[in-house]
Amino acid sequence: MSMDIVYYEDPVGNFGDDLNALIWPRILPRDVLDSDDVMLVGIGSLLDAARFRGRDIAGRRVFVLGSGAAYGRLPDGCEAWRYLAVRGPLTAALIGQAQASITDSAALLAGLPELVPVAGRRDSILFMPHHRTLVNSRWAEAAALAGMEFVDPQWPPERILAAYGRARLVVTEAMHGAIVADTLRIPWVPVLISPEVSIFKWRDWLGSLDMPYRPIQLPPTARLEAFRYRRISRITRGTGRSIADPTLAQASDGQLIADFHQRYRDEPEVIDGVAAPGGVKTLIKGMVSAFDGPMVAAAAAALRRAAAGEAYLSRDAIFADRLAALQAAVATLIADVRAPAPGAAVRADAAGA
Repeated sequence: MSMDIVYYEDPVGNFGDDLNALIWPRILPRDVLDSDDVMLVGIGSLLDAARFRGRDIAGRRVFVLGSGAAYGRLPDGCEAWRYLAVRGPLTAALIGQAQASITDSAALLAGLPELVPVAGRRDSILFMPHHRTLVNSRWAEAAALAGMEFVDPQWPPERILAAYGRARLVVTEAMHGAIVADTLRIPWVPVLISPEVSIFKWRDWLGSLDMPYRPIQLPPTARLEAFRYRRISRITRGTGRSIADPTLAQASDGQLIADFHQRYRDEPEVIDGVAAPGGVKTLIKGMVSAFDGPMVAAAAAALRRAAAGEAYLSRDAIFADRLAALQAAVATLIADVRAPAPGAAVRADAAGA
């Protein structure tokens, strides 16, 4: 057995989550990774009761390093966990440990330059949508029409990082698209397309770097994409369930915390979108998509305008401070894991007697 590294393993891949498998084995020593009584909660919105349902925590030491809350109530018993770092001030407020607010642990990528091969010329503009925005959309076409390099967040992380090595700007709806750009000191532009993007988690991360969240709204690329968003908005309207309500982007931290507690008093329902069609629905989709050309062109124009607008990058001194704090948290993790488990010395003395 070995350390249980908790993260969401999407069967089709998701960039931010998949960074766990790249980063932790490279920065943690072998003896620490082999500690079978340790659970590490790392990159992702993992502080969610649903994520730990069915996981065996009994007898394990649980360490949180750079994770955050976003999609559900906090896990039962998490007040006993060791919080070395969390994604930002909103998560820190939820757990009642302000000192734990550092930043997302994907920033540790800054110390692993071998993972990001840098091209001779960094002249590409990348566009990365949220993984849920891929459903029934034509964003790859829109990005190409806008003269941008489309990056699918479901690609293997090595392929995505290779694209970052060519980039001079990243336009992204995916939060980890921005986190990695900021970590690699590449300017980035936040956009918002799908009503399934969490404003809370963006604000949490950006709060750790003293930055605002002012995403540019982009139009859908296809009729079925637009239909899906209208359906989700209709289902959530007036229920307080929309996590991408634009008013939340400018809410105070206190309002976001209150909204989180109100939203997740009960287990959130899963909202089904328009599933990938089959059979007759495939034929209907093809017929509808034939008329999407003007929408793709409008989305491409909106992408070009977004790329020409205000770009973001955290201040060097702030980023360096947060990175140093993360690295100190990693050192603490290593020391704590290597230390004898509580009660071990007592048991050893008893055995000697």
